Amino acid sequence: MLQPAPVQSTYTRYQPVGQPGMLADETNFVADTKVVETAAGVGFGLAVSQGTGDRGCIIGGSNFVGVTRADQTLAQAGGITSVDVYLQYDNAAVVSMGDIWVNCYASVTPATTVTFSASTGQLGLAGTTITHARWMTSAAGSAGTPVVAVLRLGDISSR
Repeated sequence: MLQPAPVQSTYTRYQPVGQPGMLADETNFVADTKVVETAAGVGFGLAVSQGTGDRGCIIGGSNFVGVTRADQTLAQAGGITSVDVYLQYDNAAVVSMGDIWVNCYASVTPATTVTFSASTGQLGLAGTTITHARWMTSAAGSAGTPVVAVLRLGDISSR
């Protein structure tokens, strides 16, 4: 009997380490498409707020709408060497509900209030509180040496 060739013959032994902006799991997650209005762009796994346009978003801000989801398919255009960044006017995937890996810029535990910097969108720093959110993993990060942690966003649209 003729046997077809295997589709995959080797397997990764362990799951890859989570990277900022990657979903931690796909259970009950919601992502919206937003247009980046920040001139410098927005990196993956950062807090964004409502921009001036109905579908717009800006880095940090004060009217939180979600966290940018990583997109490994982004093309490098126009000689831009930035990676892991949505450029101005790009459509960005913004997670508004679910578990997502983020860089944590302070030490956190599941009991720590979730906050972000209004100017940089960095999570864990003193600043704007995100209601309906909690840290799912502990992390010993600092401003100079961030570490990845899992952030759970509840239904933020209900605020």
